[in-house]
Amino acid sequence: MLEANEGTKEIAEEIQRRMDQNPDRTHRIGTFGFIELEDTWGDEATILNTARVSTSNRRLSGPEAFSDKDRALLEHLLAEEHGTPFETVWFRFRFIAPIFVLRQWVKHRISTWNEFSMRYRKPISAFYIPDEKARTVNGFEIMTQEQTDRYTSLLETVNHFYEEEYETICRRIDDLRQRGEIPQKEAGRDPYRARARELLRSAMPVANYSDVYWTVNFRSLLNFFNLRTKETAQYEIRQYALAAYDLFGRAYPLLRSTLERTRHREPSGSA
Repeated sequence: MLEANEGTKEIAEEIQRRMDQNPDRTHRIGTFGFIELEDTWGDEATILNTARVSTSNRRLSGPEAFSDKDRALLEHLLAEEHGTPFETVWFRFRFIAPIFVLRQWVKHRISTWNEFSMRYRKPISAFYIPDEKARTVNGFEIMTQEQTDRYTSLLETVNHFYEEEYETICRRIDDLRQRGEIPQKEAGRDPYRARARELLRSAMPVANYSDVYWTVNFRSLLNFFNLRTKETAQYEIRQYALAAYDLFGRAYPLLRSTLERTRHREPSGSA
């Protein structure tokens, strides 16, 4: 069994702390996965106030002040895809996901993306292991338990390789410094250890987890939901999208209920 490195243990402890402190805005996903809706800016009133800027001086203080007319306007804006008012509400998520999931997620480019860097830290020594549901399609087991065990063993070997080689390099650096053959470490990053991390990260598999802050406006988030919560979306990213949708809905119940009504409504002008 792979033993987590110190950085990974710290992240695991932080995940548990955030789950305890913020249970309504956090989810665990898969082997080591996690998502939290850390912060939001704006609300349903922000959307309507923005939409009415050219037609009215009326300003709503918040969704609790909505009349039936206000709720109807919110539904109209969503159904008719009046996009820009929805760009005034923002969300900041933090999520920990396999690198192969990140490669799909980052394609949603109208957002801000800050990812854990293996240049500055050792990688998260945890990787995705598909459970039985993830390995099964229409009742057929695509990847058997025996194959999954071999997959797990291989990924443990690669993670062990990183840890062992990095420690070997660091010991050699320390020895050379003691002998005066390379300069002593100065303030800031150690360029020798940094280069070791840069080189060794190339061996890390896409099943390993990474850590991301994702800041996105609601219009872009809605596009993410539309694409990634579909049953045809890849299983792993769909689990994150469904979790993100649940967290969004808890934070914005009026916007969520309005959105779900518009999904069952024919657009105006349709046959």
